[in-house]
Amino acid sequence: MNKRFAIAYSGSVALLAAAGAAQGSCGSAFCVLDTNWSTQGAAAAPGTARLDLHYEFVDQKHLRSGTRQIPPEDDNEDIRELRTINRNLVSTLDYALAKNWAVSASLPVASRSHSHFADPTGANTFEKWDFTKAGDARVLGYYRFDNEKNPVVNSGLTFGLKLPTGNARVSNSDGAVAERMLQPGTGSTDVVLGGFYSAPGIYQDSSWSVQALYQQPVSIKDEYRPGRQFQINFGYRHPLGHDWQALLQINSMVKGKDSGANSEPELSGSRTVFLSPGLAYSVTHDVQLYGFLQLPIYRFYNGIQLSVDWAFVAGATMRF
Repeated sequence: MNKRFAIAYSGSVALLAAAGAAQGSCGSAFCVLDTNWSTQGAAAAPGTARLDLHYEFVDQKHLRSGTRQIPPEDDNEDIRELRTINRNLVSTLDYALAKNWAVSASLPVASRSHSHFADPTGANTFEKWDFTKAGDARVLGYYRFDNEKNPVVNSGLTFGLKLPTGNARVSNSDGAVAERMLQPGTGSTDVVLGGFYSAPGIYQDSSWSVQALYQQPVSIKDEYRPGRQFQINFGYRHPLGHDWQALLQINSMVKGKDSGANSEPELSGSRTVFLSPGLAYSVTHDVQLYGFLQLPIYRFYNGIQLSVDWAFVAGATMRF
């Protein structure tokens, strides 16, 4: 792997992993990880494309309030959450339009299983949802600044939209519509703005990156406005021989409270930081396989919410 491609390989940061139901972190439905290897790094030749396909497993099975885990008997809400298992398949296609411009489109498919007890102090009714549905698509543009003095240092801007393509009215076999935070789509159109920077690391052919992203709903549906999101991601890549790379990321997310008549503002919003070690293997110069384990460093949840102890991501990326 040449040095220029190595910088590009870890020079981008987590964009597409939150492209589903506006769930900011692994404490929600989608992981926040750097799986977008090439569109933010070294300039790609116009007409170059990249396809990424990755799988996420996110198991939310513990109740947390603030920074502490709580037992189920301490949950005094009208609904006692039991478990949410997310198995997400996210596909992304990037295309270099010109020397400094690229566009990216991504679409998640969420396979989600959720269960809870409604009215736990009364009828104590068990309810469950199992569905596999496409989520909200995301279309992003990238602009990379010219840096003739130091071409291995890359920086630029990110901008685009999260579109309301996912279903927001999924129901179970009894006809009960799932709460909005569980739906594969939010029903909102969100604007996405951010920036990125990547540079060579301490050792030869290593590299590091940082990126910030802000997501704000600008159009909503059915009296539900998902919370604003702000994320900062740091990544480092270190070569392990010719074909292997060690990857390490710190992924942080601040998600504001939801609002609107169909929201649960006191049970939404969080601040999370995850440590994400991983490995990547270059099958060829243009085909890579990768995997990450995501572990929480810090978690703060408003109200009482289901959280995750770990998550797993595995995928493949191909340039052509």
